Amino acid sequence: MDQPKILITGGTGFAGSHLIENLLAQGYKDIYSTTFGSSNPSPQLLSSNHYLRVNLVDGAATAQLFEHLKPNWVFHLASFAYVGKSFEKAAELFTNNIGLQMSVLEAVRIHTPTARVLTVGSAEEYGIVPSNVEKIDESCLLNPVNPYAVSKVTQDMLAGSYALSYKLNIIRARPFNHIGTRQTGDFAVPSFARQIVDIEQGKQQKLLVGNLSGVRDFTDVDDMAKAYILLMEKGNPGEIYNIGSGINYVMSDVVKMLSSFATVPIPLEEDQTRLRPLDVPRLIADNKKIVSLGWQPTSDIKPALKNILEEWRKHSI
Repeated sequence: MDQPKILITGGTGFAGSHLIENLLAQGYKDIYSTTFGSSNPSPQLLSSNHYLRVNLVDGAATAQLFEHLKPNWVFHLASFAYVGKSFEKAAELFTNNIGLQMSVLEAVRIHTPTARVLTVGSAEEYGIVPSNVEKIDESCLLNPVNPYAVSKVTQDMLAGSYALSYKLNIIRARPFNHIGTRQTGDFAVPSFARQIVDIEQGKQQKLLVGNLSGVRDFTDVDDMAKAYILLMEKGNPGEIYNIGSGINYVMSDVVKMLSSFATVPIPLEEDQTRLRPLDVPRLIADNKKIVSLGWQPTSDIKPALKNILEEWRKHSI
């Protein structure tokens, strides 16, 4: 195959590291990732000189990166994700998420205007949808209910405006919830898994939970990574694509599935500190648009849940 030079922003994170693995598995080789901070990426999937340390909020540094590297494909995953704590961290969220979006879009416009760019938004952009909407398609009005979601809407709209104004090859993804190994304990499913392991080991008595009545759409992170690659290969510039399984999962049922893999009984307790000012009751993807390109998600999330639990057991050793 012709080998594009690939840049992944945020390639050392949860979804980004799985994206690198899937790109390598599909035969792509010329891959670079941004990294931020002093710690080495883990796992290190690329050679050390393919991890490029840069603060993407710094417009000059980002421009220098694009001018030097000249990527053909840009998977723009980098973002600060504080959903549960987004009101507490609203100023930080906006400074970072809007700043890095502007830096990347400007660098693409000036230095790599012919590159194909995938920008990654969030299903949180849709927020609370009308009660008669069972599955959310790309035309659904955006109604974000927390600062994180508002920052993702702003990123998304900036990407759309640059695509229209400068005729850039930008494809916009709106992923729904995705799960798998390497996701931090700040998110619901790995938080449940970490607590279950603590209960198994006698370090904790009960699984502390927030509102479990919400209905969510979960996708295995490797399926999500495959969707990102497919959109880069076949997606239409200027278009928006929802990525999700289209399957309803009540959060209480997800907790039950995880708990069924535990070695001891798992009692629950509602923790008031885990409740948000407003929870989106339902976020389920209408995925017809990306499925029409050939994407097929895994229908069973139980293997992913088992892997997450096993990962936290290894962490605790």
